[in-house]
Amino acid sequence: MSYSTKEIAEILNVSDRTVRRYLKSFITFENKGLKVSEKMLDILKKEYLNGQSADTIGHIEKESPKYDIVEGFSNEEYQEFQKRLIEYPLLKQELEYHKKSAESHQKQMERILQIMQERNILEAANNSNLLK
Repeated sequence: MSYSTKEIAEILNVSDRTVRRYLKSFITFENKGLKVSEKMLDILKKEYLNGQSADTIGHIEKESPKYDIVEGFSNEEYQEFQKRLIEYPLLKQELEYHKKSAESHQKQMERILQIMQERNILEAANNSNLLK
């Protein structure tokens, strides 16, 4: 799809003139030829060389991306997947909170057990003193 400078200006919320000035910084015409800025060359490299490799003859051959797992989704499944991705940070925070809470409860239970053991020892000592 291609866009006019007016459409680009509307998308970027700037004037048509600003878009034209910006585009001129990427491309210039000299001696019936075209010169491209380094910025534009970087953009072209990213766009056209990404996922491509040169074969032994020097031709550029497009490689398809390699994925370990390819999974198809229905629209409903994909929407559910998107919801889960959005919820993930909140769920992660809640999980961390509950983990810390469980650790705190564990420490409290250990402390109660220790106090009960100390109490049993004291009671046993008192009972042995009473028997004497």
